[in-house]
Amino acid sequence: MRTFYSFVLVFSLLISMFFPGLVTEAKSKFKDIPEDFWAKEEIEFLSSAGIIKGYNDGTFKPNQPVKRVQAAIMITRALGLDTSNRPNPGFKDIKNLDKEAYNAIAAVVDEGIFSKGQTFRPNEVLSRGDMAVALVKAYNLEGIYNGEIIDVSEELLTYVSALAANGITQIYDDGTFKPNKGVTRAQFAVFFARVLEPSFRIGPVNSRENPAKLGETWVVETDDWLYGHHKYEIELTDVITDGELAWDIIREANMFNEEPSFGQKYILAKFRFKLLDFDGTAFSSYDINSSKFEAVSSNGVVYDSPIIVEPEPSLSTELYEGGEVEGWVAFLVDEDDTPLIVWQREQDDELWFSLE
Repeated sequence: MRTFYSFVLVFSLLISMFFPGLVTEAKSKFKDIPEDFWAKEEIEFLSSAGIIKGYNDGTFKPNQPVKRVQAAIMITRALGLDTSNRPNPGFKDIKNLDKEAYNAIAAVVDEGIFSKGQTFRPNEVLSRGDMAVALVKAYNLEGIYNGEIIDVSEELLTYVSALAANGITQIYDDGTFKPNKGVTRAQFAVFFARVLEPSFRIGPVNSRENPAKLGETWVVETDDWLYGHHKYEIELTDVITDGELAWDIIREANMFNEEPSFGQKYILAKFRFKLLDFDGTAFSSYDINSSKFEAVSSNGVVYDSPIIVEPEPSLSTELYEGGEVEGWVAFLVDEDDTPLIVWQREQDDELWFSLE
């Protein structure tokens, strides 16, 4: 991915290029953007930075579409692509475009950001599907969205999933992405505000406020200094929150396990973990163990992990790529509390699980 600062500079120049007649004041208030407009904060963020400006009549025209040729120019400038000596992209419908537009299309096609074909359809509205492919290819976005996407092809799914996983776009509540729908100026502002400023990105699907439920499989792809690049599945498959039952199982696992103190109880959670892809740096295998899980109380306190022998099947083991394990993790919590379980707390692949 190219640098943030060059992106801001060329993006600012781009907006003034393909949204003509724009005013010059950086902090414009747009009379057609009400206080409760869904994209108001992103539009005003870009406006205050001098990146997007309104029209001379004080409007922003949020519902006007963005054309495919404008997207090609934007990506070319944002990435700082060299447009000289690019091969003829071979489209039949771009011969009458101006030099900058023609060169931009040639550059993004040569870079593999837009596909080759008979026509480019430069004046056609940019679709959400085409936008997903272009942004993922342009910025080498990676990741897998863990929810369901029901209205995209298998080929497009990879790109839409990566875009959603990075918080750049949103999947609708009914599981659709609406890939054929056109992109408007307001949507354009939102997508690029999210690229420039991560705080605008859609919050993680999984969080303390929105934990995973029993039986949900999560696919995580991440990198760290210890294990390098790795991708895995993780799922909460069973829970025992009845303190007496959990203690009976733990006591049977090892007679020397200590009974919980007054006012506390044991709970058990069973997790399934499968290592899908692994490119280790310091190690050739991935260590999965119960210490990677913690219980967090309903008022936000992290419980100490109990020092016990956990019941079989045990989750603790080392896995090679393709390996899978399922086992119990024990927690010692307040008797009247139903905590959340967090995996890899404060790490890039942090995940929260609900026991309810």
